[in-house]
Amino acid sequence: MVRSMIYAKKLPKSFLPKVVNWTVHVLNRSSTLVVKNKTLEEAWSGVKPSVEHFKIFGCIAHVHVPDNNLTKLAYKSLSCVLLGVSEESKAYRLHDPTS
Repeated sequence: MVRSMIYAKKLPKSFLPKVVNWTVHVLNRSSTLVVKNKTLEEAWSGVKPSVEHFKIFGCIAHVHVPDNNLTKLAYKSLSCVLLGVSEESKAYRLHDPTS
């Protein structure tokens, strides 16, 4: 799964840890044959996980630029690539290919 995600989105190997984190995040919230009619996280914690925050890995995401950092005709957002979710907070991990 990790290899196919890296090759499909043409990411460098340096993104391997981020891809592995997203893969584990998805697999823990997917049903398996080991635990009937439950996800692995549901079997572990007893709470059914939400998948409403799932987005397509590698899709284009636009990040809002605060108004105080803008000039008159500057763009109000930056185009980034979605790399998964943050482990520290409720946020997405994004990569800005220009910087």
